[in-house]
Amino acid sequence: MAAANDVTIDMRSLRMTDMATITVSLEGAFAANDFVDIPLQNLDFVGEPSMASEFVWIKGDVTRRKVFRYRVRPLAPGPASVGPVELTGSEGQIERKEALLLEVLADRASASNDASVVLRELMATGREPFFVVAEVDKVSPFAGEGVTITWVMYNAASVQQWQVVSIPKLADFWSEELTRNDTPERMYVDDVMVQRLPIRRVVLFPLRSGRLRVDGMTVEAAIMRRTRRGPFSMYEGDLVEATFTSAPVDLDVKPLPPGPTPDAVGQLSLTCEAPLQRGRGPVVVPFALSGLGNVRAAVAPRFSKGVAGSAQLKGGEVTVSRDEGPARMTRRWQYLIFPASAGSMEIPALTMNVFDPAAGLHRELRCMTTRLEVVAAQPAESSPAPSSEMPRKPIPWPWILGGAALVVAAMAAFPRALRAARLRREALSIVRNATPAEIRARMERRVPIDLFERTDRGDAWRSLRSLLEAAERERDIAAGSEKELIRRVREVLRLFS
Repeated sequence: MAAANDVTIDMRSLRMTDMATITVSLEGAFAANDFVDIPLQNLDFVGEPSMASEFVWIKGDVTRRKVFRYRVRPLAPGPASVGPVELTGSEGQIERKEALLLEVLADRASASNDASVVLRELMATGREPFFVVAEVDKVSPFAGEGVTITWVMYNAASVQQWQVVSIPKLADFWSEELTRNDTPERMYVDDVMVQRLPIRRVVLFPLRSGRLRVDGMTVEAAIMRRTRRGPFSMYEGDLVEATFTSAPVDLDVKPLPPGPTPDAVGQLSLTCEAPLQRGRGPVVVPFALSGLGNVRAAVAPRFSKGVAGSAQLKGGEVTVSRDEGPARMTRRWQYLIFPASAGSMEIPALTMNVFDPAAGLHRELRCMTTRLEVVAAQPAESSPAPSSEMPRKPIPWPWILGGAALVVAAMAAFPRALRAARLRREALSIVRNATPAEIRARMERRVPIDLFERTDRGDAWRSLRSLLEAAERERDIAAGSEKELIRRVREVLRLFS
């Protein structure tokens, strides 16, 4: 019979595809706890704990009992432990429960990303044919080169429902989430008909060279296990839980060969549009960097020499092709040039250095020099104020009516302006003086975020999360990154409000 306060586990030997249940039983003053802290070694929690509470009357005495149940999964073959657990009563009592030792067995099914190998091992050991593998397009990239990984779920069982339990942390990578294909397909693995479903697709850009590991993704499912055969067997059976963690992916990342420090890595191209000046405004020079590479982290192209005036860099918006196929990215900027004098102006060439991993070479991308007839212009902040000695002209009635119309339009737009101001203030409060982890936690509490949502909201959250992961790796948020973080946080809040 279990003690009044007890910590037990239903399995002492686990395979990588097993889940164990930790049961914490509390009684009396200890039952006032709403949470029990359980240290784990080589194990991880799956979902939230369940809790049952009851009051028992025995010969006039009232006793309260509470039972917590936690589900855990193994992380790697080898020893594991639960506890020690320290229980605290409502009257200051302390009771210590010793650690429970477990053994996680090596499992061939969890050590391979070959669907055929995994399926044969599961069926040979009498386990449910339900698993996940990671498919990678290359295993020996250069530092900064994109690697596409797709986690694919295979299923030859009667799955009632399933969910992703955990995704790998990507501390050594800049990541870009891509749209997954939600349509399952049926195919044969060896001679077994299975259902194949991609559940996550991401492009990883290694931040350093060396051997880098991408841990596995864990899914769990409720599976109907048939108790008998026959025409009515589909209506009878036991519902069992199954979990599976895909094998890790090891990447052998090569350092970049000697050469100039690249502004970007990838198979990229630089395109420039014809410069244009409207009225007495600035000369606008639009350009874009696109191709297979991490353009979010790219340094903007530079003029090959000085310009006859002042120049400002604007833009930097990124679009990503998230459908099936290579993940092409495009980033657009524009230079605003304020000519110092009127006449024929030379727009110098735009240049940037990139490393092309396909060719293994450093290359220079360039937009050619152009000329344009311009008029002098000044930045808005340095424009001269109108003279107070200039005579005032009477304003015609059409202008008055036009002004009234503008006032009405402004009143209509006032609620929108208030909303925009509120979002700016909220974004500032979330980002300022906070670590990337704190920002992520605040956003997850603020809005109901689904990592795999195929909408503008999902794209905005994936974009924010990618920048947060990069900032977390750098352990600090630079001024420019903070400004971009505030913008992306504001965009997520706007789409969810």
